[in-house]
Amino acid sequence: MKFRLIIQFCILLTILPIFITSCASTGFLMAKPKVILLGKTYPPKDEQETIDVYFTKKPDKNYVEFARITCADTSDKWCLQQISKKAKTLGADGIIIIGKADSYGMGVPIGNLTYMSYDDYGMEAIAIKYK
Repeated sequence: MKFRLIIQFCILLTILPIFITSCASTGFLMAKPKVILLGKTYPPKDEQETIDVYFTKKPDKNYVEFARITCADTSDKWCLQQISKKAKTLGADGIIIIGKADSYGMGVPIGNLTYMSYDDYGMEAIAIKYK
């Protein structure tokens, strides 16, 4: 019985990394952003215009939060590009990155314990307009 449990555990350790890495993406999923409007939209900005991106602090200027934008891909670079592009179409002057969009994981029972593995992915931001 103990030998069988050791064999199952070894098989799990062999298969689990293959399963987890096979789900990973480097933008291959090409997830599109989803928008939840919190207020009115503004005239779209030109694609060549830049918008401000805030990661760790809020803007010093007064602003209005008017949309929540999420992109659920595993590539942060892809997500940031897609969120920025969508924010421009909504007329945003900037975005505030507020965290990851989602998480995935799995649990595998081993004897009377369960081994859990999970990871966060995607990006979530708030579109802002300066007053």
